Order: sequence, then C-alpha cells, then structure tokens
Amino acid sequence: MQQAIKIIDAINKLLSIVLSVVLAVMALLIVAQVFTRYVVDISLTWSEEAARYLMVYSVFLGAALAIRYQKHVAIEILSESINEKARRIVKLIIMIICIVFFFMLLVKGIDILELVSRQKSPALRIPMTIPYAAIPIGAGLLILNSVAVILEMFIGKKEENH
Repeated sequence: MQQAIKIIDAINKLLSIVLSVVLAVMALLIVAQVFTRYVVDISLTWSEEAARYLMVYSVFLGAALAIRYQKHVAIEILSESINEKARRIVKLIIMIICIVFFFMLLVKGIDILELVSRQKSPALRIPMTIPYAAIPIGAGLLILNSVAVILEMFIGKKEENH
C-alpha cells in the first residue's frame, strides 16, 4: 500500500507542474488579450477560448490535488464532535461516496467525448474532445487521489499539511 501511495504522490508532483504551467499560460493569454485589445487595438480572436479551456483543466487538476491533501472546503462541525474512531468511519464513508460520484463522472465524461468527437471549437478549430477530456481525466485523478487518502487511513499515516 505504501508503494501505491508513493506512485500516486509521484503522479501528483507531475500534476502540480502541469497545473502550474496551465495557470501560467492562462494568465499570459489573458494579459496578452487585454494588451492587444486596448493598447494595440487588435483583438486576439482565439485567446479567450483558449483561456476558458485552460481554466476548465485547472479546475479539475486542482480539485484532484486538493482532495489528495484534503484541502477542500468542508463543514467539520459533526466530525469535530465525535471521537477519533467514528471520525475515521465518517471520513471513509465520505470518501467512498466521493469515489462513486467520481466514477459516474468518469463514465459520463467518456460518453460526452463520443458526443462531441465530430465538433471543432469555434475560434481555435481544435477537436472539442480536447477541452471535454478534462472531465474524464479529472475524474480519474480524483479517484486516484481519493484511493490514496483511503490507503493512508488504513496504514495509519497522520494527515499532513501540504
């Protein structure tokens, strides 16, 4: 189990680099769009669409990292009022429910890819499967990181602040 966690964490290191690049490119595109529109008086017709698609990817990739390090917003009033054993059980149930939801998201995301496979984006003219692939990719990463959280619960590793 420890080896599986190490593999998932190695994937997450790569994922955090990819997420950093996606966010940097998105920021640069937005700055370039504002600059060309208001300073040069020429509008980049494709930059807004590219930034939008990068934002979708950043949400899914960031959510996967957040679930791994348990940084999602949570209401903890119930879990703080129960003992440690009951807290672990509640956390396990929540993670299992999340995995079920993420699995449904993965399946439906793959279905959506089939529906949009013949479409091209309006400005970039890329296949719409590229932006829509964020759904199953993100769902897969969310499942992977949820499994890592559950594995850590079983091997008894204490939660770390990352």
